[in-house]
Amino acid sequence: MLRLLLALLGLLALLVVDRASATDGNSLRLLMLSAQDMNTPQTLLRADVAIEVEGPQGKRTTDAIALFAPGKDARWYWQSREPALRALVLGSDRKVLEQHGATTDTVPIGAPLDALGIAYEDLSRFVVDDFKTWQITDESADKILVGMFSIVESAYVYRAYTFDKEKTVPTKIQFYAKTLSNLVKLRLDSDHILVGKKWMPTAIQIQNYPDNVITRFTLRWTQNATAPPELLAPASFPATSPLPWDLAPKATATAASK
Repeated sequence: MLRLLLALLGLLALLVVDRASATDGNSLRLLMLSAQDMNTPQTLLRADVAIEVEGPQGKRTTDAIALFAPGKDARWYWQSREPALRALVLGSDRKVLEQHGATTDTVPIGAPLDALGIAYEDLSRFVVDDFKTWQITDESADKILVGMFSIVESAYVYRAYTFDKEKTVPTKIQFYAKTLSNLVKLRLDSDHILVGKKWMPTAIQIQNYPDNVITRFTLRWTQNATAPPELLAPASFPATSPLPWDLAPKATATAASK
């Protein structure tokens, strides 16, 4: 009888601890707002990106430059070497100014990023107000899995984010298109480093299931980057020149940690 009582007390203690460690609705919103703040740069942030694309036709490599602007409009610039492409992504407007040579077109943020097996929004910022009906579907001491529905124009109806509770960054994102059973992409972020006060991934892998393509990014980050302001303005972007490839700055980061 005593043994049974002790077992029941132990089980009760586990339930109390589990309930105490569970994330409630208010705590979840605070965590997601912190994640939003973590991926919002304080100054112009540059990433020099080495890219490997693996698909049915084999492997190929290229490189790119990305600039992420501070501010609520989630604006960023993309420049890839091969194929030659420049784009200004207007995150809050859910559209992209895409330039091939002298031709500039406006495409939705869900448009594919030229033969890389990804879309522009796959690399765009996490913004809390872009989603509704947040659901905790799994939780451990250091991770939490949260599903959410898109309420803005998007190629995806639903996403599931796995957040690192300590760093408040997503480490895994599952993208669902059209229905909740149609998982089309999986993004994995790893090898985070501190860039200023922001945890940023130095490795990103995106698996595109319908196209059977895996795209891997290796990123070198620079804070307080410089670029012509016209590059990040929709009216002047089409007339700007590409950033020079041979002037990549040295990375600025501290306290490397996975």
